[in-house]
Amino acid sequence: MSRRFVPVDRRILERNIKARYHAGDIGTEDALNLFDELIQVAGPSSVLAINCLLTVVGRDCPALGVSLFNRVARAKVPPHNITYGILVDCCCRAGRLDLGHAGMGHVIKLGFAAEAIVNFSHLLKAICAEEKTSYAMEIVLRIMPEFNCIPNIFSYSILLKGLCNEKRSQEALELIHMMIDHGGSCQPNVVSYSTVLDGLLKDGEVGKAYSLFCVMLQRGISPNVVTCNSIISGMCKVHAMDKAEEVLQQMTD
Repeated sequence: MSRRFVPVDRRILERNIKARYHAGDIGTEDALNLFDELIQVAGPSSVLAINCLLTVVGRDCPALGVSLFNRVARAKVPPHNITYGILVDCCCRAGRLDLGHAGMGHVIKLGFAAEAIVNFSHLLKAICAEEKTSYAMEIVLRIMPEFNCIPNIFSYSILLKGLCNEKRSQEALELIHMMIDHGGSCQPNVVSYSTVLDGLLKDGEVGKAYSLFCVMLQRGISPNVVTCNSIISGMCKVHAMDKAEEVLQQMTD
């Protein structure tokens, strides 16, 4: 089988970029210069080094990261699923959810949907940050399964936090019970419970918070320091000292 010759300079450049990236030794300006150098000789194998540079640039200048992605496309370097994930993240952090949706469209069309859970997470966080959690729920509960992209616990955690931030703790409580009822790999973890407990207490739902705390213990989930501080502090703030004492008692039993 014939092998296409790959200039050694490009291989050295790619190795250098990846090594420096993993060592945390590339700043934004340096990444831009390296990108200009690499894109002139880039081939299909260059995508991993390009991903490193896009990540660095997108971290500080998300709009510029989107611009660099367009140059990658013009250079005919096939983007990887990770490349699209970086693009979606840059679009969302630049305040361009429309472009983030477009990026996800490309992911789905190219058949990356089953691997696109990270890309969806970027989009979900941006949507919830704009207090549009209802739309994020539609993505997780309907759109993702349609494209064979099964939501994971991180997807649900984003929704739970979004609902609680919008003072919709009752809906967050219903969602966590739905996760329990459905079974499978998306069972609530200590972060899930802590998020909803905190939301319920901030909304003054002491009884529901205590009941959920008991469910957590019954399911074998041990509260961490954040959970304990949140529930005891929340109950004390609404003068539910009896419940706070019961929580302390259960934790010491």
